[in-house]
Amino acid sequence: MRSSKTIPIEVDVLLKKYTQLVRSALPTQIHGIYVYGSVALQAYEPSKSDIDFLTLLRSRPTKNDIITITNIHKKLTSMNSLAKRMDGMYIPTEDLGKPNDEIPPYVHLASGKARQGFWDNNAVTWWTVKQYGISIHGPEASHLNIPVCWSDVVETMKYNLHTYWRKKSQSHWLYLIDDVMADAVCTLCRILYTLECQNIFPKEQSVHFALDIVSANWHPLLLEAIDIRKGKKLAFHLPSRWQRAKATQSFIHYMIGLCTQKHF
Repeated sequence: MRSSKTIPIEVDVLLKKYTQLVRSALPTQIHGIYVYGSVALQAYEPSKSDIDFLTLLRSRPTKNDIITITNIHKKLTSMNSLAKRMDGMYIPTEDLGKPNDEIPPYVHLASGKARQGFWDNNAVTWWTVKQYGISIHGPEASHLNIPVCWSDVVETMKYNLHTYWRKKSQSHWLYLIDDVMADAVCTLCRILYTLECQNIFPKEQSVHFALDIVSANWHPLLLEAIDIRKGKKLAFHLPSRWQRAKATQSFIHYMIGLCTQKHF
């Protein structure tokens, strides 16, 4: 049963073909196929957004199943270039809602290529699937027994800030790259918005929210991040790329402190 939420036409074409291929190749294995992320949050940007998906398997895949999945995505990429922007996971139903440290490695897709290991499997992902996931095939996402609660999401945000982003704040060199800078700023704004309003929001919406919260000296950085994310020609709200990179590093430190002070 398909959700009533809108899926962009080009994404819908890709997902229909993917569903046809995977169900044909693994007819007894597929329990459900879901999209989450920007598509499910109705915030898909045609030039930028990834296509986040979750495919639930009825049992742990065999070696032959893994080869089949790999070949499906190779074929899909050769047919439709948008398939390179598919990011997803193949999770057995017995591992539904469990974090990476409680389950064995699984097949996941990054930039359209299948790998074996660990991927975007955390409380934020499971919360987004449970609350906003769009069913492409199988039961509605809201009917899945996903054992995640809001406190799990908060703990994930805390980890993201104090472990992942603290480490990412050690150097400013990465943030000379437009997309890396924009992703850092937008993601940190989303963490703030999530903690403030107890929900998961699109990144651009989160930046607009942050503009009303953070001090005005950060506004040029946030506005530039929005321009990059929307694919606009940069007006450079900051004097130079170098200063922007240093400002991004400082913004990470600022947001870690602000979120910690307000919520932890």
